[in-house]
Amino acid sequence: MTIRVLFATVLICTSNPAWPAPEKWSELLRELAVMGKEADVPAMGLVIMDDYRSSVVQTWGENVTTATPFRWGSISKTFTALALLRLVELERVELLDPLREHIPPGVYENPFTSRPVLLKHLVELTAGFSDLSGSEFNQNQPLSLTEALALNPTSRVTHWPPGLQHNYSNLTPGLTSVVIEQVSGQGFEEFMEQRVLRPLSMPAASFQPLAGLPGGFKADGLTEIPYWHMTFRAFGALNASVTEMSRFLTVLLNDGVLNGIRVLDRSTVAALFHPQTSLGVAAGLDVAYAAGMYGWVSGGHVFQGHGGDADGYRSRYGLLPDNGRGYLIVINTDNPRLLRSLQRRIESRLIADLEKPVPLPAVGVAAEKLGSYTGTYYPAAARFGVSRWRAGELTSAQISLQDGELLFSRGSRQVPLITLGDGRFRRPGDPVTTVVFVRDANGSLFIQGELGNFAKIDAAPCPGFIKLCDSR
Repeated sequence: MTIRVLFATVLICTSNPAWPAPEKWSELLRELAVMGKEADVPAMGLVIMDDYRSSVVQTWGENVTTATPFRWGSISKTFTALALLRLVELERVELLDPLREHIPPGVYENPFTSRPVLLKHLVELTAGFSDLSGSEFNQNQPLSLTEALALNPTSRVTHWPPGLQHNYSNLTPGLTSVVIEQVSGQGFEEFMEQRVLRPLSMPAASFQPLAGLPGGFKADGLTEIPYWHMTFRAFGALNASVTEMSRFLTVLLNDGVLNGIRVLDRSTVAALFHPQTSLGVAAGLDVAYAAGMYGWVSGGHVFQGHGGDADGYRSRYGLLPDNGRGYLIVINTDNPRLLRSLQRRIESRLIADLEKPVPLPAVGVAAEKLGSYTGTYYPAAARFGVSRWRAGELTSAQISLQDGELLFSRGSRQVPLITLGDGRFRRPGDPVTTVVFVRDANGSLFIQGELGNFAKIDAAPCPGFIKLCDSR
């Protein structure tokens, strides 16, 4: 059934909690209700985790309950990573296995022959791929994996050495689903249902269309957006209720345990929270993309989770593992600004009574050493627009030394960097290392972290995979 009634007309009388919310969160719920009403959102769902369990499970909207399925977009990537990690638990694969051992020949191309794509690179999005082509994104027919792989095979080529850096891509979950089918002998959706969704107590969830979805709408809350089937369902097709998603969050916050039963190995949960690949992580980067989850800093605290966009649905979940808190929010309008506002409001309330982490202290480093990091840096990766990236048309960044401190500048953006030693830095307000300068085996210098991925191009050695280096 598709909801076509404006949130503004139904919100106040159709709040649908799974149980009465604790008084502790009542003010937040009122604030979120007003925000949804003012933005004309037809349906919204919320989970608040407190003390390692769900404290609030609630929806708003006509004919919407806590059992109503929503679309979760790229939050699906956490589940796809879990599916591959389940194969590891079953001792069918290892994360250090080369991808070519578990996938048909010709599915992808890696010109960096000495740097194979490993399975761990798939789940951490460090395999060296850009994103899907426009034709792959824009098609809207349900496809089998064989049909999806035939759509645009020329897009599946690594553009920089695998394992070098994170680059967000919807291609790599698609390749992960190919591995899952090849190794398990089951369809991706069947394996996901048996080995991930059922153990997480999500029996009604699916990567296929479900009856009862409230429909996705443009930001006006009136203009319906057709169901997006997606070329590779593994990157964003999860449909599930907020009640089921609350169990998923419970498992993550309780080290793989649900209702006293271990449903995920500790090693699997650790892989979700702790990134292992990229030069930056090896150099001490604390906030990065792990297996289907990533970190961000909010109010001096590091949250870990993922966001989602499913053509008419916007969502996000964020966890504070050490505090046993977290949240999940979903709206069925394509309104990223509203989602960001909801996210900020929820996160500020989650951390309001928590002690703020003490930031890592600044470390004195000689000006000569800091000066070695200064110069011009070109983006070392491109999610879209690879041809423009190769042509050197993207905006470079500058690292300068001002008053004994490094300054990152790109366009109108300027960010001072607080020195932590050994090439590690943080932005003001960050509690941990969020930016690193690191050299690869050839001596090329890179910036990795919350500012993006860049390579120094005005001093040798300049990375060979960046075409600007050919003319310098």
